[in-house]
Amino acid sequence: MGKLKLDHIGIVVNNLQETAAAFENIIGLSLEEIEYYKETLKIGFVPVGSLDIELVEPTTSEGLNADFLKNNGEGVHHIAFEVEDLDAAIANAVENGAQVILGPTEGARGKRIVFLDGITLGGTIVELLESPKLTS
Repeated sequence: MGKLKLDHIGIVVNNLQETAAAFENIIGLSLEEIEYYKETLKIGFVPVGSLDIELVEPTTSEGLNADFLKNNGEGVHHIAFEVEDLDAAIANAVENGAQVILGPTEGARGKRIVFLDGITLGGTIVELLESPKLTS
């Protein structure tokens, strides 16, 4: 599968601004950026060293994150790893028993993403992502 890098931890929240303020007031981590994703999510990025905490606020009642919020309440939704070759990583994961629940598709910050069901991964959804290729 190649070299993996922990990219972010995704937390689904009811209110991104309130949660971001709590992160800043309580532990000193500041919201750096907000991205509106496909009219279904508001995503905030809170940098922590070389990775981000991704605060995900569903803006509709439909979709993977909205379903998680309805069924589980706020909390850690996924952990995300950057891979060098997303297609190869998906093939390897599926071949070894993982189930794709979303993707591959374009995610936040223009990255290609896929979500793997957490059933075989300790109960936590895993996101694999590939950064856009730089062209010279």
